[in-house]
Amino acid sequence: IKGLRDKKFFAFTLAEVLITLGIIGVVAAMTMPVLTASSRKSEYSARLKKYYSSMQQAVLLYNQDHNMLPEDWPIPDDGYDSLKSFWDTRFAPYFSNVISIEKDNEDDPLIRLADGTSLKIRKGAVVDIIYDVNGDKAPNQDGKDRYWFLLNKGTFSAYGWTEDIGTVHVPDEDEEPYTKDMNDRDNVLRLCKKSGSFCSQLLLLDGWEFKNDYPNKI
Repeated sequence: IKGLRDKKFFAFTLAEVLITLGIIGVVAAMTMPVLTASSRKSEYSARLKKYYSSMQQAVLLYNQDHNMLPEDWPIPDDGYDSLKSFWDTRFAPYFSNVISIEKDNEDDPLIRLADGTSLKIRKGAVVDIIYDVNGDKAPNQDGKDRYWFLLNKGTFSAYGWTEDIGTVHVPDEDEEPYTKDMNDRDNVLRLCKKSGSFCSQLLLLDGWEFKNDYPNKI
């Protein structure tokens, strides 16, 4: 048809298409890890907020239901049976999402929750409660996916055990000494870098958000 023969048609060559797809692939490869890390941080932040609120509420409700003051809480004995009984009595009635309780490899109670998270209870000077935001999934490292909390009698808090500062937690030679001020963010940030157990306190100060200077890769 004469009218069609007079028109010019424009199209991409195969080489141009392949180059464009290659550029898109490179950009995607560069941006996907950033997007994935951002999504993971948001997920971890939401889970930590929920967990912290749930534990605080459980302590409050137990005190109300039993007319008890925080300082009247006993500290349980070491051992699986004692710690499991402590959980069953003080916390289990206020958690509806527990799917199992079992011994971990250190004979401490490991509580698995329906959202894929878990927590373990162990006896130190007080009660340590270690919350894992992704359960058994790697890396299972303090400050990365595992966060420490303390139950000192009837007071639940982020990990801020200061008794070991200056002995167990010693700064490097070129660092200033750590202080016992758990509200000093710079101090807690340095402690988090030294020991992942303090990272829950850093996140608490930051509203459970992972700031740009958070020292561990998430």
